[in-house]
Amino acid sequence: MYKFLKMGFYLALILLVSCNTSTQQQNSTPQEFDYDVTPEEVGTTPEKIAELDAIMQSLIDEKKVPCAVGFVAKDGKVIYNKAFGYKNHAEKIPAQPDDFYILFSQTKAVVTVALMTLHEQGHFNLDDPVSKWLPDFPDEVLTKVNEDGTYETEPVNTPCTFAHLLSHSSGITGGKVRELQRIQAQNNPSAPAVGMRAPRTTVKDQVVAAMKYPLGFQPGSDWNYNIGVDVGAYIVEVITGKPLKDYLQETIFDPLGMDETAYYYTDESLKSRFVLTHSLVDGEFVPRNNIDGIFEPTTYFAGSLGLHGPVEDYAKFMQMIVNKGEFNGHRILKAETIKEMTTTNRLPEVNSGGEGFQFGIGFQKFDNDSEKKRVPEMSNSCLSWGGAMGTEYLIDPDNGLVILYYINMFGAPPTYNDYLEGVYGLFN
Repeated sequence: MYKFLKMGFYLALILLVSCNTSTQQQNSTPQEFDYDVTPEEVGTTPEKIAELDAIMQSLIDEKKVPCAVGFVAKDGKVIYNKAFGYKNHAEKIPAQPDDFYILFSQTKAVVTVALMTLHEQGHFNLDDPVSKWLPDFPDEVLTKVNEDGTYETEPVNTPCTFAHLLSHSSGITGGKVRELQRIQAQNNPSAPAVGMRAPRTTVKDQVVAAMKYPLGFQPGSDWNYNIGVDVGAYIVEVITGKPLKDYLQETIFDPLGMDETAYYYTDESLKSRFVLTHSLVDGEFVPRNNIDGIFEPTTYFAGSLGLHGPVEDYAKFMQMIVNKGEFNGHRILKAETIKEMTTTNRLPEVNSGGEGFQFGIGFQKFDNDSEKKRVPEMSNSCLSWGGAMGTEYLIDPDNGLVILYYINMFGAPPTYNDYLEGVYGLFN
């Protein structure tokens, strides 16, 4: 009897340890954001939060930006989610944390993750040639452009791969292609444009136009920020047979609860939640209505731009990355896939991004202690990018941080570093 009681005790102990371990693992990967948080719970104080408030308000008072929203979550606990300024200066409508912003290049990471779900399904490996799915993808590299619009090429040293596409090192529409396009446009104004200026009603139109030109440099030899993720977007549609919009909805937006992120909207009541684009004219912010087009259905679902939404939606996507592929009770990618995307620099040591510039699959990287870090407190695990209208995000897995900073203005003076210094100051 004693022997059986002893065995039962040890089995119960093992079960208890297993449950505790399971709970710890669950706590380390938060499945939703917790807003009921005190500053002390995340290692900060009300005074430090007030200092961040002061930084944000100063950006408005000094007329650097018309409005700004900041979002900070640590280990899934939301410690900061505030908006400052006016989303419509003419009518003095205050900005709100749940306002909608034009995300531009923040679209890229989302579409990259969508393409990587197809990688996990076995449709391609990162080192596979793009021509596996697009047989007409260029296999020649532009070497010389003549003033009469003729040009010379050489064969690619290595075929352009999916890794090249998603790290902006493919050469598509890059390098000398722009020079060729400029000369051809001068000599023949009716020549078709390429890249983002190509006429298109679908992303396929854009990519097909781009593939008529040689690559601008040898794949993998440089960094060129262009339409590689648009090529990836088209490949998503080729593989799945679905519009990119629908595939994103099924595989990312619905599972993560990104209920308000979209390429376009049909609910007119949402217009009031959009931040207008502003220009600074004679010291005053002048809004312009760039919203109406977002409420017109489109068939152009790009990989490089096109999404809109509020800051919390994108934070869910970022927390999924911090959680190594899961959030909201849904796994989007395997942990090993996230590692494959974020731990290897895909660029040569010397590239057009500048000294120390690194890029993985979908994100800029900082694990070489480079001078590219915005603030010294950023960990080496940080991942980042942003959008042309001033939206910025930073994923800091080592510190469990999700950080966003949104404005909606072209040509605004640098303000993001001020915000980041305030954010990291919360924990120092």
